[in-house]
Amino acid sequence: MISLDQVFQILKPGVPLPFGVRDAAGRLLLAKGLVLHEQSKLLDLLNRGMFVDTEEVKRHVPPARESEAVERPTERFSVRWDALLRRLGLLLQSPADPQFLKQVREMVVRIAGCPESHTDQMIFLIVRHDYSQTQRYPEAHSLHVAVLCHLVSRRLGWADNRRLSLIGAALTMNLGMASLQAKLAMQRTPPTPQQRQEIDAHPLASAALLRASGLQDDEWLQAVEQHHECPGGTGYPQHVQAPGELSQLIRFIDNFTAKYSPRAGRDKQPAHQAAKDLYAQSGGNPLAAALIKECGIYPPGCFVKLASGEAAVVTRRGLTLKDPLVVALTNPQGEPLGRPVKRDTSQPGRAIVGPLADKAVTVQVSADQLYDY
Repeated sequence: MISLDQVFQILKPGVPLPFGVRDAAGRLLLAKGLVLHEQSKLLDLLNRGMFVDTEEVKRHVPPARESEAVERPTERFSVRWDALLRRLGLLLQSPADPQFLKQVREMVVRIAGCPESHTDQMIFLIVRHDYSQTQRYPEAHSLHVAVLCHLVSRRLGWADNRRLSLIGAALTMNLGMASLQAKLAMQRTPPTPQQRQEIDAHPLASAALLRASGLQDDEWLQAVEQHHECPGGTGYPQHVQAPGELSQLIRFIDNFTAKYSPRAGRDKQPAHQAAKDLYAQSGGNPLAAALIKECGIYPPGCFVKLASGEAAVVTRRGLTLKDPLVVALTNPQGEPLGRPVKRDTSQPGRAIVGPLADKAVTVQVSADQLYDY
């Protein structure tokens, strides 16, 4: 069997299923030919991590698309993540392309359809992103914000149409300054007055580009225009007194991810400190609280020191915010282990005693290694 998300591009609302949908044990849940009339029903299947039979897919997928639908499941999730990142990078450079909006919507649906089983790995890939590739900062930042918007809005129980608009807004919020954003990531000096003007104007410029592409989604457009607005009119560019809820969730996540994204002139802030600062600065806003609950105090990808003296990396969120599951990378003397060893930090002897800076851990870690064993 293969994961349903690998052939999701074939499924359309109102069109009979071309193959049966099964659970992890192979039991048939939805028969071939059943019609699901709502996009939300398809997304629900993806979120539940459903599967399809490989041979059935081969029989019913057109030959021209067979390799796309059937061979891709052999790719690791990290490979598909990198492909998504590259695709977004190209899209942000071509808002005038006639297919721009269609392709952005396809990316929105793929993000919204990521099953819960990949949540920890997605957060890990966000936290451990290689920011030395500064030219890729615009697409990396937009993808990271969009994915966290997906996860937090799912936690909040938002309706699917709002979640799709939210994800789309996060992907395109900086469309009007994509080139400048890449320059600023490499720039060691503060923005020039001219750059500051472009920064201040980019929410409205991004929305204008989206309208020109044919977007008529008012919530999406408003979220883009207002993602730097703050209650009370202290934000920019229009000093809106009461900005919309979608824009404020994007703003919190935008700020949160920017804090631990190092740039040429700024060091990375530890993710746990970024979470604490965000909550304090938000005044305990429920949207900020939901973000912290989704990621945990120590999100997957953070390096931590254990009471045992071992250095470890967080791989999965635990039952509480402070007790994630980790993988030990070194012994108490700081010597690399032959292979990573899982540790449960809810046990007193393995409790987290504090974070570790990236430079303090010399052991190389990869998502493929940590999530495939």
